[in-house]
Amino acid sequence: MSDSIFLVGDDGSVTEAPSSVYNAEAELQELLAGNVQLLPGAQINRDNPRRWLLIKREAGVPNREAGGGWWSVDHLVVDQDAVPTFVEVKRASDTRARREVVAQMLDYAANGSVFWTPGQLRSWFEGDDPEGAMERLVRWLDSLEEEPETVADDFWQAVGTNLTEGHIRLVFVADEIPSSLQRLVEFLNEQMPRVEVLAVEIRQYRAAGGNSGALVPRLVGQTSRAQAVKERTAPTARRSTRWTIDQVIESVAQAGEDSAAVAGAIRDWAAAHPYIRVIGGTGLSYPSVTMSADSGRRTRFRGVLSLYGSPQGGSPMLEIRVKRMCRTPPYNRNEARARLIADLLALGIPRLEAEDNLTDKRPNIPLSELTSGRIRHLLSIVDRWIDDVRAHATEPENAHETQEGTGG
Repeated sequence: MSDSIFLVGDDGSVTEAPSSVYNAEAELQELLAGNVQLLPGAQINRDNPRRWLLIKREAGVPNREAGGGWWSVDHLVVDQDAVPTFVEVKRASDTRARREVVAQMLDYAANGSVFWTPGQLRSWFEGDDPEGAMERLVRWLDSLEEEPETVADDFWQAVGTNLTEGHIRLVFVADEIPSSLQRLVEFLNEQMPRVEVLAVEIRQYRAAGGNSGALVPRLVGQTSRAQAVKERTAPTARRSTRWTIDQVIESVAQAGEDSAAVAGAIRDWAAAHPYIRVIGGTGLSYPSVTMSADSGRRTRFRGVLSLYGSPQGGSPMLEIRVKRMCRTPPYNRNEARARLIADLLALGIPRLEAEDNLTDKRPNIPLSELTSGRIRHLLSIVDRWIDDVRAHATEPENAHETQEGTGG
């Protein structure tokens, strides 16, 4: 469909800019990746416009626990309320935009909400610069007065809660939304109370004979009936008070005595450690606490372990922030980092052995894999890490060192 907009120049002149097609689907994908604000947040929620943070392009979606990417969603973003948003881009000329892409997106949602972890999404967002990413997140959330580590922990736990409870958003993006896709989107949006299903048409307009132009986003699929359904089931991903470690252990106990014993050992270790601070999370369905070590550096506390309870009968987990540990001197150097990884692998923990590149991960270990003395040995490795980090607290820590340290 051909139409036009009119561009008004500084001198008051008006230039007609007819609609034009994108050269390729990749062009629209690139535009959206670099300008995620093209998703019209004010059209989605006029009272509280959505703001976006890009987590990853081509985010791999597994079809089993700890599996690799079976599919990939074009863009994975999150809004300020920690709602994961799956974005799939298609041109109108691609007939799959009518049916196949809907089934594809439902596959992404069904599997991503089950098999992704908050640690995985956080790791994607942080990339090779955890400190810089944390600062960006804090600025984006406008939480500059709070401790960055705590802000980040709470936010990613809230992302995990929304994933687990199915509070997600699916957004189909195209240069033109066919009426058949619009009907599908409206139907799904009205029938799925927890999942928001939307389409966004981003039309491109170019003035003849010049480089000036415009991109015009338009929201499709949000009916008044769908809005009423969403208001009744709006996500509340955070608690007003923080979890205590005793509450987390009570949750862990649902998984059995062995897991409870492992959690108890972690609690006792943290309570007796002079350089460990325990902070409760605020996620609703993920009872959790994070143990941060006083590194002795200017930005003192570094989260090293997070203990997660048993959400909805699931397996309790211990997250080891290996990625963060490997980026703190002296472990940003090959020799120290290799020793740390070798010590972790020597524990014989299946979840750690399954990782291809452990230095770049934040693995979540089922507590059932930490019995038979493994937790005691793991905590002794963390003890040594803390001692070494404090002994090297005056060493510079910068992006160059971090990149150099991930090569070996």
